[in-house]
Formats: sequence, C-alpha cells, structure tokens
Amino acid sequence: MLSNKNTPSIEKFSRSTLHVWTLNSYTNWVHVCGVQLSMEEEQVYKKLKWPEIQNEEYLASWYDPQIKCQLFTFETDSPESMTVHALIHSEKQLSATESENFVMQIRYMLVQQSLELIWEEHDAWLQGLNSLTSNLDLNELLHNIMQNALIAIPTVDRGFFTLYDQELQRLLPIAAIGMGESIYDFKTEIGEGIAGKVFRDEKGNIYNPEQVIEGISNIKEKNYKNLMKAAGGPESIPPVIAVPVRMNKEKHGVMVVHQTKKNTRKLTSKDLRRLQGFADQAAIAISNARLFSELRQKNEYLIKRNQIHEVFTNLSLKNADLVKIVQTVERLVGLPVFLFDLTKNEWYPRSSDQLLQLEDTILSEDLVNRVETLSITVNQVDFHLYPIANEGFPIGYFTVELRMPLQPLDTVVLEQAGALVALKMVNTYSMTDMYYEKIYEFFNELLLYREPKSLMYQSREYGLSPEKPFFVAVLQIKENGNNKQKRETHMRQLIASVNKALKQSDHLLFGFQDKVTMIIHVDNETSRENIIRKIKTVGSLWKNDRSTVLRGGMGRFYTGLEYIAKSTEEANKSLSYLLNRDISGILQYEKIGLNRLFLNQDPKEIEQFIQEVLSPLQSPKVKAGDLELTLKTYIDTNRSVSMTADRLHIHSNTLYHRLRRIEDALQVDLSDPEDWLTVQLACFLSETY
Repeated sequence: MLSNKNTPSIEKFSRSTLHVWTLNSYTNWVHVCGVQLSMEEEQVYKKLKWPEIQNEEYLASWYDPQIKCQLFTFETDSPESMTVHALIHSEKQLSATESENFVMQIRYMLVQQSLELIWEEHDAWLQGLNSLTSNLDLNELLHNIMQNALIAIPTVDRGFFTLYDQELQRLLPIAAIGMGESIYDFKTEIGEGIAGKVFRDEKGNIYNPEQVIEGISNIKEKNYKNLMKAAGGPESIPPVIAVPVRMNKEKHGVMVVHQTKKNTRKLTSKDLRRLQGFADQAAIAISNARLFSELRQKNEYLIKRNQIHEVFTNLSLKNADLVKIVQTVERLVGLPVFLFDLTKNEWYPRSSDQLLQLEDTILSEDLVNRVETLSITVNQVDFHLYPIANEGFPIGYFTVELRMPLQPLDTVVLEQAGALVALKMVNTYSMTDMYYEKIYEFFNELLLYREPKSLMYQSREYGLSPEKPFFVAVLQIKENGNNKQKRETHMRQLIASVNKALKQSDHLLFGFQDKVTMIIHVDNETSRENIIRKIKTVGSLWKNDRSTVLRGGMGRFYTGLEYIAKSTEEANKSLSYLLNRDISGILQYEKIGLNRLFLNQDPKEIEQFIQEVLSPLQSPKVKAGDLELTLKTYIDTNRSVSMTADRLHIHSNTLYHRLRRIEDALQVDLSDPEDWLTVQLACFLSETY
C-alpha cells in the first residue's frame, strides 16, 4: 500500500479496472482482483499503445487521456523473467511516486502469486511423497502419483501411467486421469508409439503436436483407435511429455502427460525434469509395492499353509478314513480328486470306467515305481498324479482332474494329505502284517496237525469249513533287486489282486516274506479248475506289467484238515519245479507228470545221468550227423520211421543208417526195453533240466 493517503492505491480504483498483462509467459490477462474480462475488453487492452522501456530503465509509463488510464511497462524476475504490462484508470496522470508505488504493488502481487504457485507445487510434491509411503496398493498408488504430477505441473491436465508386463511383453496402462476408459486397452509393444520408444530408449522428451503425430505413426490400428477414443479424437493433437519409469537398471514403465489447455505457456525442460522426478519416485514406490506384495503373499502363503496343516491334523486326531481325507482335499483344491491305493488296487472314494482306464496307466511299468509328480492324459482328460510314498517307494497316488492349473497351495494340500494317508496306510499294513503272522502260526499248526479238535475249532474262526474240500496254492514273488519296500508293496498288490479274484470263494490267505499262501475251498475238480484259471489270469497280468517274476504252485484238492500238509507239499513241489527250471507262471502238481519222480532228486545227479547217456552224441564228429536230433525226433514220433523221416526231410534208409550209428555210439540196443527206457528218460530229462 502507498504510505501517502493522498496517493491513489489499488483499492481506491474500481476492481473491474485493475488488470495485468505479461508478454513472455502468459497469453491471457492475469486478473489481479479476480474479475473476468469480456473478449471485447480483452481485445481493447491488447491494442493499447503500451510504453516502451528505453535503455537501462526498468520502468516506462505514460498517461493516455483518451481512455483516462495510466499505462506501465516494466521488467520483473518473478515469477520468472518477463515483461509486464499494467494499467490503472485515473482522472489524471499519476505522479512518479504514485507510479512507483503502483508498480511496487503489482510486483508484490506477482511475487505472492509466485509463492502461492511454489507452495502448491511443494504441496503436490509432499502429497506425492506421502502417497509413496502411505499406500502400497500398486494401482491406487500410481493413480495418486498421476494426480500429484498434474498438480505439480499445472500446464498439463491429463495423462496415463503404463507398466511393462514381462509375460505379455507389452506396456499396459495402469492408471489414467482425464482419459477415456479405452486407454486401458491401449497395450503397446516396446518401440511402438511414444511410450514404447521412451521405454526402449530410456530417455524422456517433450513432443509438440507435429512430433506427437510422427511418434504415434507406427502404432497398430487397434491401439490407434483405442488411443484416439481415449483422447477424444484426432482433431486436436496436444503437446506431450513422456518419461521412463526406471530404478537402477530395472525398467518399470512410462509416464505420459498431455497439455490440452488453451492459451497457456509452452512446456519447458523444467516441466520435463519435474515429471521425471515423479517418475523416479514412482519407480521407488513400485519396487516397494512389489516387495510388499511379495512379502504379503509369502505371509498369506505361510498362514494358509498353517491352516491346511491344522485341517489335516484335526483329521488325524479324529482318525478320519481315506474317503473323508480325499473329500477334504477335493474341497480345498476345488477340483475332482481321487486316491488310488497301489497295494490294494482300489480307488477312494469311488470308481468309474474312466478311473479304471487311469488305473491301467498307473499300474504300467513306467509309473508304478515312480515317486515324482507328473501329469498324464487319459481319454483327452488331464490328470495330475501326486505319489504317496513309504521309504522312497510309491504305495498310492492322489489323482487330480486338471480342469484348471494347480496353485502352489494346492501342492501343499496334497503334500499334507499325502503324509496323513501314508501314515494311515502304514498303520494298516502293520495291523495286516500282525494278522498275517497270526494266520501263519495257525497254518503251521495245521501242517503239524497235533490237536485236531482245537484246529477244527480255530479253522472255523478263520472262515474255513473242515468238512468241505479244499486245495492249497502258493505264489512267490522274486524281485530283480533287494528293495524291501518294493517287494512288500508288490506283495500287497498281489494279495489285493488275488482277493478280488477269489471274492466269490471261501478262502484263507496270508502273506509271509515273499510268498502268498492260500487255502481255498472247492466243491469239485471243476470248481478248482475255475479258481486256478482266475489265479492264472492274475498271474498273467502281473507278468505283463512288472519287472518282478511271479511263480505259483497248486496242490491237489482234499477233504479233511489233516490233508492240508499234503496239498501244501504238492504246491511247494510245483513251485520248486518252476524255480529250478527258471520258469515263470503257475503250475498244478498233477501237471508235472513224470517229473514228480525227480523233484527230490539232486539236480547234479540228474545232470550226471544225462551226460553219461547222451554225451557220445555230443562229440564234434557225431554232431555233424545230427544224431541227437534224429534220436529225439524218433522218440517224439513214438518210433515211427516214416514220420521221423518226414520231419527230418531224409529218406527212410538214411534214418535206419543213423539209428545204427546211434546204437553204436551209445552202445545200446534200441529194441531192448531197458535200453530204450534209459535213452528215452535221458532225452526227456535233458529237455526239462
């Protein structure tokens, strides 16, 4: 204010007459007293004859009597270096003191405006910094950063923030202000459009409308339509600032702002630096937000993992059955889940044709010994297999129908459930083994048959009928290696398969070491043959599917518990016959035939007998005449000369000649019954031993 009361002050003039015009910065009038000029008034003031500053003078002024206004022109450095035009209505020309006071008040007013602008910018920066620490939600955080950037740089009024998606390899708009919704469909590649180029080159820039048009010339058609729709159309292309968002060597994205305001100053390097400052702060905030998100996810993961553990701990305390466990897993992962028990070949909680086909895949040689998780496809349906292991060997599989991908916590569910199922299975095995040991002791008492009355009573407790015919069957597994768990699992699988095959028959079964022993009730020989056929079917499937060797011996059927030892001996002899000859399969005792006479014979003595009888036919000289083949063919055809000659494709006279040579070599008479029996027996044993 002026100190002299007689000097006119700003307040003494009509508020509608006080205006300031700046040449170098603003393109519109600054209305000091807050009164808007009409367009006509503005044009009038622009056409006024403003005084010019001469030489070193900082102020030029003159009075225009026609409009009764004192006009001023002066230089100022606030809010920036510029030339100011100001006028004030007056009935007379102002004195020098009055003019200086008026100009001083104008300068003071401009300084105040400058300070207010600076404080606004500072407030925007403070709000921006506060948003970096007070909010860790990335989308909301970036929206706040954009808002504060537009406040701190008042010459821009809209913009958007993009982040680079590594998976999509695109820059995706995350936050936008003043843009249409279609901006979120504006997804550009590296190098595409202004944002793509700034991201690639890592250098911010100011673009005038012509440069903007050139910068977006390589945008794909879909992106161009989305951008134009979001920006309000291609009619007016505004100036743009775009800066990279990066931290150290990591590139996050790009900030883009538009200047759509009319009649405002041009964008400057100061604006570029301010926006880059916001971008740098945003990069820090993004890193913090992502770190926080990762920590939060890890924390949530640990919390949920603990909750999953509590669920299965409670199931364990309640001694929940396998069906309940599987149902719980299914509820937690939100997908169909089944459990396949390898030792019983059973599904929980249900079975279907699809599961039976899946069972064939699981039981294949490629999968049955694996303890790794894997995915398979059966009938165009994808399944995830999670093995349940006992001491490094699979005893079952969780099978999950993959209607959608599994999440990390789903694996935790399977892991926790698998541990519980394995524990329940092992406990069941222990109880089963104890039961088998009890049956084994009872079976040994049957073999000794010392207390018939007590044995008859016990046999009924075990489901046997002493008065009903039976036979004994013994199956044996031979593994290629010495893996105990593998052998035990295969034993349980075999027992489960046999029990399924015999479910319609009364039987007592137990496993001990590598053998499965069965006492099976039958009505007659026909029913025995039917049961043996079922057991052979199990054996043939086992042989086809596993690297182990399965052999079985079947005793004849008898009535009376005292004959259990007899039938067991026959079954073991049949098994020994296969074992000694390294033959797999299942053999009935009565099918051994003549070999029964030699089952207890020392194999070395049998080999010595064969060697003593037939060795003369194995010398190099005699071998050339095919005498051993001729002799065995002669025996096979029951000494038929014509059939033997036909099989050997020789003349009958040649055969007679060979037979004489055979008699000479072996020093026997083939027409002598004893010599013939000796030769025939030696040939028979050479084929079976």
